[in-house]
Amino acid sequence: MAEQNTHSLDAAVEETIELAHQVIEQTRAEIARSQALSQAEADLAQSIDRMTDDHDNGAHEQQGRTD
Repeated sequence: MAEQNTHSLDAAVEETIELAHQVIEQTRAEIARSQALSQAEADLAQSIDRMTDDHDNGAHEQQGRTD
């Protein structure tokens, strides 16, 4: 009886460890996606800033003209 309980406990521990590994892998994947999204957001913000600066510089150049 004790041996059967030990086997059941061992199986439960192995299953718990396997589930923990799966959760860890899912968490790592979610972190990687989050980091990629953060980088994309930062890149987009930089692009918007550059476009705004380019637009502002173009507007200033046009205002300074005397055609």
